[in-house]
Amino acid sequence: MTKKPVVVALAMAFSSTAYAQPNNVVTEFDEVLVTATRINEKVSDTSRSVAVVSEEELQSAQSSSVAEILRNEANVNVGNGPRASSQGVEIRGLNSSRVLQTIDGARQNTSSGHRGSYFLDPELLNSVEVVRGPASSLWGSGAIGGVVAQNTKSAQDMLDEGESLGGYLKQGFETNNDNVKTSGAIYGIADKFDWLINGSYSDSNNVKIGNDKTLENSASQKSSGLMKLGWEPSDDQRLQFSARFSDTDELVPSNPSKEVGDRGVTLIQRKTKDTNLTLAHSFNPSTNPYLDLNSTLYWNSTDYDENRVKENQLDSTEYETLGFSINNNSIFGDTTLTYGVDGYQDTIKTVRDDSGTPGQRPDDIDGKTTVWGAFAKVKVGITESVYVEPALRYDNFKNESINLSTSSDDSALSPSLGLVWETNSWLTLSARYDEAFRAPTVEEMYSTGTHYYIPPVPPSPRFQGLPNGLFNTFEINPDLKAEQAKNKELKADLRFTELAGDDELAITLNVFRNDVDDFIEQSVSNPLMGIPGLEQTTSWNNVDEARLTGFEFSTRYRFQQTRLSLNYGQTEGKKKNTNEYLRDIPANKLALDLSQGIMEGDIKFGTRVTHVAQQDDLSISDINEDYDSYTLWDVYAAWEPAMGSLAGLRVDFAVENIGDVEYRQAWQTLYEQGLNMKLSARYRF
Repeated sequence: MTKKPVVVALAMAFSSTAYAQPNNVVTEFDEVLVTATRINEKVSDTSRSVAVVSEEELQSAQSSSVAEILRNEANVNVGNGPRASSQGVEIRGLNSSRVLQTIDGARQNTSSGHRGSYFLDPELLNSVEVVRGPASSLWGSGAIGGVVAQNTKSAQDMLDEGESLGGYLKQGFETNNDNVKTSGAIYGIADKFDWLINGSYSDSNNVKIGNDKTLENSASQKSSGLMKLGWEPSDDQRLQFSARFSDTDELVPSNPSKEVGDRGVTLIQRKTKDTNLTLAHSFNPSTNPYLDLNSTLYWNSTDYDENRVKENQLDSTEYETLGFSINNNSIFGDTTLTYGVDGYQDTIKTVRDDSGTPGQRPDDIDGKTTVWGAFAKVKVGITESVYVEPALRYDNFKNESINLSTSSDDSALSPSLGLVWETNSWLTLSARYDEAFRAPTVEEMYSTGTHYYIPPVPPSPRFQGLPNGLFNTFEINPDLKAEQAKNKELKADLRFTELAGDDELAITLNVFRNDVDDFIEQSVSNPLMGIPGLEQTTSWNNVDEARLTGFEFSTRYRFQQTRLSLNYGQTEGKKKNTNEYLRDIPANKLALDLSQGIMEGDIKFGTRVTHVAQQDDLSISDINEDYDSYTLWDVYAAWEPAMGSLAGLRVDFAVENIGDVEYRQAWQTLYEQGLNMKLSARYRF
């Protein structure tokens, strides 16, 4: 093959197949999806917009939260400020419960007010997969923004071929918040059994947010653990049990995305305990193309114990989820059929202590949500290069308020259709249509009691005062409808190898329009703080229809040991009936990562640059807000000798936000973390 400069090759990409990737070449850019699309397939083969963070990238990032891992992916953002325990993932302008979270295929449904819901320590992860865009035809309720699928480590991942026992110890430190983190694992394989025990502990002080300013009440202590046992009675069968826990202790604002002292925000001592048990079975006989069966049974429990320090009030919130999933893949010639059933039951119980402030707190909640669904997806070859992917899912869901003796139920159909055209060996084009939904929660439908209370205010020349104070009470909404999304998407995926020798190039472009109806938003009546004699209420209501449009552009290039990645994401959100801009839509973001390996890969060093544009697409109520652009610069290095007396040692070093930029993301109240240096050392044995 004649070698050409990369620039020439790119110019020829759309007019020639001279640099096509051979069909039998497997490259490092063709990650395999394990859970996010419920079928093993290459990223280049799926018609969905997907990003994958590998174990190597997890090591280099040394992230404190799952959300932080994804901060440089196109159209994926970190929400709720710099406190790691409260950070959440936003995809294409949709956040919170509109993004489904899974761990090893088990749904994580906890969602409670301003509390965090991403509990897994990145140290326990082997990879993270993100599906951008609605995926209810596969997963049901909650996936109208996308899916964050987290895959934990196993002994099979950690051991090299021929090894039967191993482990590691790791110590890390961060300068910004004096975070000290210790982790370790031991794992092994014996005949048909494998096992892993993995744990971590971190202790951090307050976060500095740029220009050496400190975010008060942002320190925390956290411990995490994972135990995983596997048994393979035959080559085509595996039974796996895993147990996971996370304990976090912190003194933080009741709304950790704000400062103590903001309206309705008080200081609390919060202890969060998250526990998960999962039993999974897979059966895939090589001689039977109709059977690739995967079954999962799981139980999650999340407890928030809170002490409102000033008021000396003790609150608790308990979430439990019991769920199952059974799905199978059958191959009939050029047709692949994926089908299954799943279901879960969520329970929530809260205790709100009003001692000393009678009538000024929310009422207790005792509620239950029951959901079951069935789905089917077919991948049918029309020609040798064209195939279609129709899918349909049915869900039935019921919300019950046990303390109010009331309930509501509904159902939803989630169809989708994908069309894929492999034009040649280097270019794949696809188009998708997906419908998705998010069912309302028990809290949104049946919260009662007082949301917040304003003490008496004496009259003044400009204000007649509030002699009796002001109560804002929750109002139930049993008629709340599920959010609905209809997404249209086009994708182009280009893959090349040997453009200039030992190299490869991947380019992906996704363009989308997501129409979301019946948005569920919390609404406060009489927002001018009240007039005596008129009551204030808070309720969750279905609001205006919204349209989200945008695109993602991602490219990765490797030349020998040099790697370059560039991600750009842009989303615009408007109300369909008024054309007014929506709140909470992230600003346009460009992320570039350049790294170089030397000494046959023993040493790697690189740099990241992230530029976020000014967000001036403001709603009428936010027209006076100012969200400036900012640019962040990081550098990082890793040393992992493959041979010699130091084999097994890995050292990672990074400097983040080198300029100590004081910056704030659009729509966020808090400024983000400033200059931070990270150092970790891991020894495998």
